[in-house]
Amino acid sequence: MAEPARVAVISRFPALYSTRRLLEALREAGMEAVLLAPEQCLLFLNGVHADLFVQGKKFVRCAAVIPRIGGPITALGARLLRYFAGVGTFCLNSAEALQLARDKFASLQALATAGIAVPQTAYFTESGQKELALQMLGTPLVHKILQGSQGVGVSLAETPVAARGMLDTFLSLQHEAMVQRFLPGRQDVRVIVLFGEVVAAMRRESVAEDFRSNLHCGGRALAAPDLPESWAEIARKAAVALGLDFAGVDLMADADQCPLVLEVNPVPSLEGIEKSSGVDVAGHIVTALQLRLASA
Repeated sequence: MAEPARVAVISRFPALYSTRRLLEALREAGMEAVLLAPEQCLLFLNGVHADLFVQGKKFVRCAAVIPRIGGPITALGARLLRYFAGVGTFCLNSAEALQLARDKFASLQALATAGIAVPQTAYFTESGQKELALQMLGTPLVHKILQGSQGVGVSLAETPVAARGMLDTFLSLQHEAMVQRFLPGRQDVRVIVLFGEVVAAMRRESVAEDFRSNLHCGGRALAAPDLPESWAEIARKAAVALGLDFAGVDLMADADQCPLVLEVNPVPSLEGIEKSSGVDVAGHIVTALQLRLASA
């Protein structure tokens, strides 16, 4: 009898819902589930040979890895994914796709190049450009830090005076600014795409006190069983354009009710989507991995 496939979930937080669900789904499928804490890893290069040590011991090779890599350790996570890809391990999202998706402006550039509509956005690094940006986008104006997630680092300026002050602050602190035209409405749609197929969707609705619809900011998750096929197709194309096997694509309607891609999350949370849609997303991931490993 063949040994069960060994699959690692890369996560700093074993108690998180998404991590727990993936480990449970792997075990229920008869696979050997391994929790890999990235901060306990040491990558070693010896000539042309690469090794990974975890808590001082050489890591036993696994068939696949599922990255649950938060924004603050994107660089570390990408280096781990490059190691695994180099030794022939299947990675659910490559290092390159992870890093591209985590850069908010670079990912929008890639989407626009692929013909996928995104919000009107300006990026600049010098204070002298802020008046042109304000002229192009108007107010209210949304500013986003380029590496933020879960709604953190997203700010709204409702007047030109507030916008100038906000931009001066961010340019002074981080020497770059990314601003977008404000889209009215308090609802967006999160679509989960797995290997080019939509497996689940939910609507996210912001609370009255906050324009952000992210669940981590107090937004409310609602089922979205009636996702239009045109929106599903854009979500699929967005994941493909960024090279992501697994993604959470955030869509919002413009003034003409046409969908725009706000951003694409390479490590989407499973909790809100599973609880609101009733879809076993973790189970879908594991089944898809089994099929790919069997055909390898």
